[in-house]
Amino acid sequence: MVIAADGVVNFFLSAPSASYLRVLRVPLLFIPDLPIPPPSTYTYAREPNLPYRSLSREKRVMPLDDDAAPRPLAAPFAAIFGDRATADWAFDRFARTIERLGGGPNDPRFALTLPHGRTMLRLNLGNWAVLDVSARAGVLHLTALIEPMVGAFSFPRSEPYARSDDSMAVFSVPLDTARAWPEELRRVYEESMIVLAERFGRYQSSPSRRFHQAELFRALFDTAERERLLTDGLPPASVAGEGRAGRERSAPAARALRETRPQWGASQQAMPEPYPRANFLADTYLTEETADELHDLLREKRQIILYGPPGTGKTHVARRLGRWLTGLADPPPERLTIIQFHPAYSYEEFIEGIRPESRERGGRFHVDYPARPGVFVRFCRQAAHIDGPCVFIIDEINRGNIARIFGELTLLLEYRDEAIPLPYSGERFRIPPNVHLIGTMNTADRSIALVDFALRRRFHFFHFAADPDLFDRWLARQPSALPYLGALYRRLAAEAIDDPNFAIGPSAFMRELDETGLARLWRRTIMPYLEEYYIDQPARARLWAWEGDVVRSLRGS
Repeated sequence: MVIAADGVVNFFLSAPSASYLRVLRVPLLFIPDLPIPPPSTYTYAREPNLPYRSLSREKRVMPLDDDAAPRPLAAPFAAIFGDRATADWAFDRFARTIERLGGGPNDPRFALTLPHGRTMLRLNLGNWAVLDVSARAGVLHLTALIEPMVGAFSFPRSEPYARSDDSMAVFSVPLDTARAWPEELRRVYEESMIVLAERFGRYQSSPSRRFHQAELFRALFDTAERERLLTDGLPPASVAGEGRAGRERSAPAARALRETRPQWGASQQAMPEPYPRANFLADTYLTEETADELHDLLREKRQIILYGPPGTGKTHVARRLGRWLTGLADPPPERLTIIQFHPAYSYEEFIEGIRPESRERGGRFHVDYPARPGVFVRFCRQAAHIDGPCVFIIDEINRGNIARIFGELTLLLEYRDEAIPLPYSGERFRIPPNVHLIGTMNTADRSIALVDFALRRRFHFFHFAADPDLFDRWLARQPSALPYLGALYRRLAAEAIDDPNFAIGPSAFMRELDETGLARLWRRTIMPYLEEYYIDQPARARLWAWEGDVVRSLRGS
């Protein structure tokens, strides 16, 4: 009996044993003018409860169901793969990739994870994502060499590993093309696997192992285990012993595996230093209620602006809040990045712009104008391939023209599931759900009222005041501090300046100071600020001179 389906002729042949039918799937290579899919051979079992037996990459033993209806996929595999054929193909491709990279079922350099709310299956090698697949998005993301891939295909790409010296990018390959596995794609894949195997050959672990799905990894190589998981779903973390039952929220230990090759040995012997809530409280001197509110606000809307007068610790807190969110005391740049806006900062630097490039061709120089992603777009493209929160900090956000710099980003801040085409490249861009933005705003420079209202409603705002109580908490841990320093600052914050937007924050005093150092700080920092504020009332500023009556009485001299 011969049946033509899916571009393949299926020959149902009797096997030597009465318990089996052999189905030989032959491509339509021998039938002219018809498409030619790749060949494969399957063996089916008549016994309905017969489990899988591993044969080879091209042969699969499967139960023969009298109804010929495959059992539905369990969660989360239905969302990831859509159907069993895609699931089997993806498992085989992942297993082959591990083998091509010199690994096996127990290789700790690999981590198989389920990022983005368990809607994607990802294979990590070291601190890179090598493959991930999502039927919902209809793509296979493949880390591959840029030059041969661009020469053969026009797949969209992102470059989260641009700082490396291997000229590799992550390409979005349509799932239909990936499953067909054309010769050009196979060739680029093989070349890329050689480079990746060499790059990560000395690695001993992956920073994503904390999210590793051990049973799922074993199922790549064990077809019986695969069938069980696809049908019954993953066990709870308490049963599996590894992995997580819910969405990945904590950050992977990316610091342990830095890109610098000479440091591989030392970096892999040490676990990254965590940064829990207790560290945040110790570093910022905020109350527990304030710290928890900041954390919850950022997790809730994923955008927050810390605003207040200078010296109130906004940038310091923003950095520590980013560490707390990522869970890392020293997060790498792809997990936490900080930039500063200024009046000349542009959309082209932040989102996308055109950069002239001079190239030699045929002995002559030609000038091209390629579109180049800005710092935020590059950060987001890296974050899309990272498991866990990523934090982007914009210091002095109100010093730039926010509406002009952000452009269409204003829409994407609220609608994270949407993507829009960028104006120069035409590539579609979206902000990944794991990206969090923190802005700091100095109210002494520009009023918060000048911020575009459409942008304001997309951020939470948190006010930082000149806080003598916070300074007192800092002084309580400094036994060598000058005894009158707390009272001096409390009086300065309460009376020196009437407008709270221009009050003097405590950060200038939060360092080791003796009498001489404090006098220098007062004369060269505090007094010039007061003189500038009271430019038309110089007598008001002189009331706070170091040798004046107010300060001398507080110093007890």
